[in-house]
Amino acid sequence: MTAGALIFLGFCLVAASFILVSVRIFQVRPDFVKKIMKYALIFIFTVLFGIVAISIGFRIDDRHSRSYSSNLKSVQEIWGGDIVQQLPVFTYKEKGFVERENKKTGEFEQVATDVIRNMGIAEQKVSVKIKSNIRQKGLLKYPGFNMSFNARYILKNLRSGSERLTFSFPLPDGAGNITDIKVKLQNSDYNQDSDFSDGVQWEGVLSKNETVAIEVSYNAQGTGTFDYAMGTEKAEIRNLDVEIITDFIDSIIPNGAMVPTSSAGDDKEMKYLWKASNLVTGQNISLKFKISGNYGEIVSRLFYYSPIALFLFVGFLLVFCTSKEINLHPMHYLFLITGFFIFYLLGSYLVSYMNIMLAIFISLAVSTGIILYYCSLIGKGKDVIRISFFGAFLFQWIFSVAFFVPEHTGFLITIASIAAFVFLMRTTASIDWENKW
Repeated sequence: MTAGALIFLGFCLVAASFILVSVRIFQVRPDFVKKIMKYALIFIFTVLFGIVAISIGFRIDDRHSRSYSSNLKSVQEIWGGDIVQQLPVFTYKEKGFVERENKKTGEFEQVATDVIRNMGIAEQKVSVKIKSNIRQKGLLKYPGFNMSFNARYILKNLRSGSERLTFSFPLPDGAGNITDIKVKLQNSDYNQDSDFSDGVQWEGVLSKNETVAIEVSYNAQGTGTFDYAMGTEKAEIRNLDVEIITDFIDSIIPNGAMVPTSSAGDDKEMKYLWKASNLVTGQNISLKFKISGNYGEIVSRLFYYSPIALFLFVGFLLVFCTSKEINLHPMHYLFLITGFFIFYLLGSYLVSYMNIMLAIFISLAVSTGIILYYCSLIGKGKDVIRISFFGAFLFQWIFSVAFFVPEHTGFLITIASIAAFVFLMRTTASIDWENKW
C-alpha cells in the first residue's frame, strides 16, 4: 500500500513538473510549443492510420485463409487432393512366437504363429512427371496437377533358401481419378491380379538370390503436394533412384522431408533427383507446389508494411515543405494522409471482386488522384502538387509493385527510399536550416 502511494505521488510530481515547464515554455516561446504540437499531431495521425491499415491487413489475411481453406476442400473433393504414394512392401513369412493372454488363466503365453517379415526392395527406380493444371474457384487459384507415375522394382530373395514372397504395391491416397494402370512382370504384361482397385499384388517362390522385376505405372490428378512415403516402413532401401520433373517452378521441400541429391531447371521446368544406397530413413520424398495470383498473402504483407510507407511519405512532404517555407496545417496533413490511406481501404475490398493486379492499380490511381486533387484545392502552389505526386509514386506505387516480385521486394523498397533521400538532399542542399524548425 505504501509503495503504491509513493509511486502515485511520484507520478503526480512528474506530471506537475511537466505541466509547469510546458506553461513556462509557452509563455517564453509560444511558437516553439505550437511547432511541437503540430509535429505531434502529424505523428499521431500517421500512427493511427498505420495501425488501422495493419488491422485491415490482419482482416484480409484471416478472410483469405478461411476462404482458401474452405474452397480448397471443395477443389480436392472434385479434382483430387494431396497425393501420397506409399512405398511398396516385399515380405515373407516365418515361424515365430507372439505373446497372448490366456482368457481362462489370465496369464500371458508364447503362441507359435506365422510372422510377416519385410525383405526390403533390392532396387527401385521411380520417375514422376507432374504437369500443372491450375484449378480456380472464384478468384482463388489452386496448384492442381496431372501426374504420371512410373516405377521399376527389383525384388531379390536374400534368404538362405527358397521362399514364398509377396509384393504389395498400394495405389496412392488422396488422388482424384487414377487411370491407365499398367503392370509388367519381367517385361511382360502382368495378368495374375485381375483387380487393381486394392493395389497391385504378386506372390511367388524365389530361390536364393533370385530376382524378379515388377514395373508399375499409372496417371493421377491431385492438388497441392506429392509424397513418396518411405518413412512409414522401417526397412532398408538398398538402391534408391527417384526423379521428379515438374513445370511448377515455385516448389518447396516441406519440413521433415528428404532433401534432393540434386535439383536443376529453368523457367519452364524443374528436375529433382534423390539417390541413395543402403538407406534407412524416417523421411518422405515430398514436393509442395505453390502458385502466384492469390491475393491474401501479397495484400496482407503490403498492408503490414503500410506504416513504413506512411511515415516515409509524410516525412518526405514535411521536410520538403519546411525547406521551401510552405506552411501546411496539421489538418492539411490529415487529409493528405487520408488520401494516401484510401489506397489500402479501397484495395482491401477490390481484391475480393477482381484480379489482384487490376484491383491494386485501380486503388493506386484513385488514391493518387485524390491526393493531387486535394493539393490543387488548397492552393499552395505547384511545388506541393509535384512533391505529393513524387512521394506517392515512390512510397505507394513502387512499394506496392515491389511485393509482386518477392525476391526483389527489399531491394526495390530500398531503391525508392534512396531516390527520395537523394531528391531531398539535392532540393535542400542550399537551405539554411537554422530557423526552419
